[in-house]
Amino acid sequence: MTIFLGVNIDHVATLRQARGTRYPDPIQAAIEAEQAGADGITLHLREDRRHIQER
Repeated sequence: MTIFLGVNIDHVATLRQARGTRYPDPIQAAIEAEQAGADGITLHLREDRRHIQER
């Protein structure tokens, strides 16, 4: 049996939005998770674009 690790970074974006800052960065969180061996990254985009900050 093979076990895979998927990392959901929704809460990283939620935390950033609550703080009103650019940190923590969901993209950096995804990169670090992948470098640490995650098999998949999940982020749910909301239709109302809540938690999305343009760069």
